[in-house]
Amino acid sequence: MKRRHFLTSAAGAALLTTLPAGAIRAYAQSQSGVIIYGQSTAVLTLDPAHGAFTGYPGGYEAALLIYDRLLDFDADMKIVPQLAESFAMSEDLQSCEVKLRSDVTFHDGSPCDAAAIKFNIERMMNSEINTTNRPLWNPISGAEVVDETTVVIRTSAPFAQLPNTLAHGSGAIVSPSAIEKFGEDGFAQNPVGAGPYMVEAFSAGQEMTLKAFEGYWGDKPGASGVVFKFIAEPATRINAITTGAVDVIDSVPVQLVSQLEGNADVEVVRKPGLRPIGLAMNLTRPALADVKVRKALNLAVPVATIAEKVFFGFAKAPDSPLAFDAIGHKSVGETVFDQEQAKAMLAEAGYTADSSGMLAKDGAKLTLSLFAPEGLFPGDVSVAEIVAASLKQVGVDVQITKIEKGAYWDQLRQDKANLGWDLAMFGFNPSNASGTYHLASLFKSNADDEGKPDVWNIGRYSNPEVDKLLETADSAPVEDARMEALGKAQELVWADVPYLWLQINENVSAVRKQVTGVTVMSIVFTNLRNAAKS
Repeated sequence: MKRRHFLTSAAGAALLTTLPAGAIRAYAQSQSGVIIYGQSTAVLTLDPAHGAFTGYPGGYEAALLIYDRLLDFDADMKIVPQLAESFAMSEDLQSCEVKLRSDVTFHDGSPCDAAAIKFNIERMMNSEINTTNRPLWNPISGAEVVDETTVVIRTSAPFAQLPNTLAHGSGAIVSPSAIEKFGEDGFAQNPVGAGPYMVEAFSAGQEMTLKAFEGYWGDKPGASGVVFKFIAEPATRINAITTGAVDVIDSVPVQLVSQLEGNADVEVVRKPGLRPIGLAMNLTRPALADVKVRKALNLAVPVATIAEKVFFGFAKAPDSPLAFDAIGHKSVGETVFDQEQAKAMLAEAGYTADSSGMLAKDGAKLTLSLFAPEGLFPGDVSVAEIVAASLKQVGVDVQITKIEKGAYWDQLRQDKANLGWDLAMFGFNPSNASGTYHLASLFKSNADDEGKPDVWNIGRYSNPEVDKLLETADSAPVEDARMEALGKAQELVWADVPYLWLQINENVSAVRKQVTGVTVMSIVFTNLRNAAKS
């Protein structure tokens, strides 16, 4: 039989008067079925358009509770209906008929019907309003209302990934009435959706408080509310969950997992991720334009050891440009550590060592600039230092530039003339779970390599055969043909080695055992949508 301990009114009042305001609020929330989530990234904006939910992934995690989408991903990243009761793609892959649930309302009481869906689709089609995730929305040409609960979404060409787009976070359905009320500039701070929780208070960059939406069409929310609290430092998050100040934390450093596993009140939740980490190579640099050099760099780094030792087994070496659980993943190779072979291949490429063992060609020393963020990817600086030391062992001089994580993305997406790096740490999270979207975002040829990359082909990789295969993977009417093309594209990209392939990390969060239903998604997000607190 469980014992329950109660404070008398006088004792409780005395306790609360000795606590600071934040602690009083946390104490009150802990007594009322409110789940407190200590996030590693702050929630800044909550509009699927205008730059999408920021910061990442914190904004997306809050959006999972505030908004519903037409379609959703289940625990295995299979697409399932959400606001839709059913959906059907046409045989030519150029339209999708969606049957909606009836009598669904937004938090403001307005109807979430076919007209609202049409408004949302057309809003996300508008590149001036929806400035990001364009590869997901560019193929869509329109939406047609058939009746109050039926809408047909059309594309300009065959687009097999349309259901993935509708299930993606940017497919969140917003209230048209709220857009009209707050305007395009004000909605991101005043979000209104049709999800199980609605916004009660929002201090951007610090804290967001949600309360259960009593009019939700689905199962009743499992908590009376959820608080998203930004806690930047990992050690502070660990302390907060061990003391019970928060109920959930994300981004647990793997070297601290054992500390939590020894706590009887805390459960560690882990999931293999969809985000391979690697060093993009700037292929506009003469040295890196040589495939022999690129292959040699890959041979020089002990990737499997990094995965096992640096990440304590919470990571694996890749066997493809895609993560193991990505839709369409195919095993196409393995990482090999062989520094003698690396030296031989660099010699074949025309490099010779000086008296200190460092390489040069035609009088020019082989020196590479490596950009790495601080705290953006798991172990980013440590891994960069291991890579630099490993490459030095085969005669390559690597200079590391550490960049604050908030400024890192802009350093990568520069036009060709302003690229300051030779190697840049990067990891793409295909949050629609599609391997085709992942490969196209990183390896489809840019329209203009002199300008900024179209999506995330920051190294200026180009292979016309890969482009054709990706087009087939996106448009072939038969799924087997799409998967075959995607597999061949993976083979070619792996052989071309436009990256120094590194590790694929697991996503690790922690939950106090009085909270159930928290899941860690392979697409990075810690999801509290089905969480409950006893």
